[in-house]
Amino acid sequence: MKLPPVPTCLLLGAALCAPAYASLFSDNFEALVVAERAKGVPDTQGSATGYTALEGGYIEAGDPIAGENPPSADLVRTSLRSALAAAGFQEAGGGSALAVTYFWGVLRPDREQIRTPYSVNTNLQARIELVSTEMTGAEVNNHILGRKKGVGENPEAASPPILVGPTETALQNARRSRYFVIVTAFDYASIGPGRTPKLLWQVKASAIEASGSMSEVIPALLGTASAYMGKTLPQATVFNSSTGHAAPAAVSGGAGEFGSYLDKGSVGSLLRHERVEFSGTAGDSSG
Repeated sequence: MKLPPVPTCLLLGAALCAPAYASLFSDNFEALVVAERAKGVPDTQGSATGYTALEGGYIEAGDPIAGENPPSADLVRTSLRSALAAAGFQEAGGGSALAVTYFWGVLRPDREQIRTPYSVNTNLQARIELVSTEMTGAEVNNHILGRKKGVGENPEAASPPILVGPTETALQNARRSRYFVIVTAFDYASIGPGRTPKLLWQVKASAIEASGSMSEVIPALLGTASAYMGKTLPQATVFNSSTGHAAPAAVSGGAGEFGSYLDKGSVGSLLRHERVEFSGTAGDSSG
């Protein structure tokens, strides 16, 4: 969970072949949830904190595969409202305390991405961050870099010669294509011209691509992640979820939808920056 400088990038997708679903005869699947608050940020769940939703949109990154059935933006938006409402957060427009960004999609290994010597390529970096806490991800990175150049990148994290426990599990999970949804809360007042967005908390929920139809899995992931929005889990945690319970309760829209009270340029820069980080793409593009 980090906030690097804001670049500009456009994610490009293509399609080659159709995916197969392991859960063809079952609605159940395993949801992996990572939930972290920034240092010094208190647990805000259940405090009726107001928020404005900022839609980041759909991401499809890595090796292209045809036949995906992503959920509509309307379905994801409604599912997000339901999840946040269940966690005690309410849409509040200009009176918001939080600006909540959200992205959804599928992240796969990119076998064509150019590998840079003595570094972790951006596609792998995004997959590691999706399935691990900040510290566990740093330890996995240090392990990979240690094997390449004999030194880790993050001096605050361990550089284990052999991965065991959560670090080994994180790398194994990162090697598989995954559907995901990422919800991030920033201090509303920190988003504006000349300001640095202040990260408050983030929840990342994912499932292997073979879990079922993406249009059903993404809403179910939001439902599973709801209990941990604004909270911290010590490690990435697996929960049982079901696409059979993915239909969200009806939640009316709020005045703050699309960040109508925020500076559009600042919002656009924030969303572009997050898209680059979450998709694992490299380089800049406009759009």
